[in-house]
Amino acid sequence: MTGTRRSDRRPADGSPVARVCVDVPLPHLDRLFDYLVPAALADDAVPGCRVKVRFAGQLVGGWLLERVDASTFQGRLEYLEKVVSPVPVLAPEVARLARAVADRYAGSLADV
Repeated sequence: MTGTRRSDRRPADGSPVARVCVDVPLPHLDRLFDYLVPAALADDAVPGCRVKVRFAGQLVGGWLLERVDASTFQGRLEYLEKVVSPVPVLAPEVARLARAVADRYAGSLADV
């Protein structure tokens, strides 16, 4: 498990924004949320890995689905709190299939 102290955080140099599927059961939150990748976690935060993020004041699990250079979110982005494991456990093909199943059967990506 890898984490960073809040005082040591600065964004990663390359692709500093992570798009995360947060593991919450509420259907209106079934979308990707953008988080900053701390420089200390840049090598471990790879697409498909499990992460921990702050969501509504709580530490919750999620899956990092992709890293991008910028976010379209206009507010202040929070940082990833922890990379649970740097090993990708969710392949892009499986994530796309899970999204299609969730959309078809009115479920959420996190549930599928």
